[in-house]
Amino acid sequence: MPRIYLRVYIDPGQAEVVCNLLRADGLFERITAIVDTGAAISLFPNDLLNKLQYRIGGRDTFIIEQAGIANQAFQAVEAYVTMFLEDQFGNRTEPFEVLVWFADTDKALIGFAGILDRSILHIDMLQQQGWLEI
Repeated sequence: MPRIYLRVYIDPGQAEVVCNLLRADGLFERITAIVDTGAAISLFPNDLLNKLQYRIGGRDTFIIEQAGIANQAFQAVEAYVTMFLEDQFGNRTEPFEVLVWFADTDKALIGFAGILDRSILHIDMLQQQGWLEI
């Protein structure tokens, strides 16, 4: 299991990981994503759809009714993408395919389905360190 170190921040409290998404030209698009333990599925900005190699998931465009604190709805595209995770020390996972949502957002979130559900997440806020074993 590779250990992928996270960037952990106190204010605001969050952990980030570097994602590399397979582009249509065969290269990888590198983005930073927030590790979101409240997200059922990973979420990426719509503008990446023009760059990435993907295949549509079970639902093309649909409305997500968000529960929890936000209690809002937004439109998304469900698609499979190939990606790998890496950290600032050169550690990386093997590329893997995962189902994600694309929506009108400027933030990228890593959620449970296909990523966190196959990982062990370690976060130590006091030491500002964390990692994923995936």
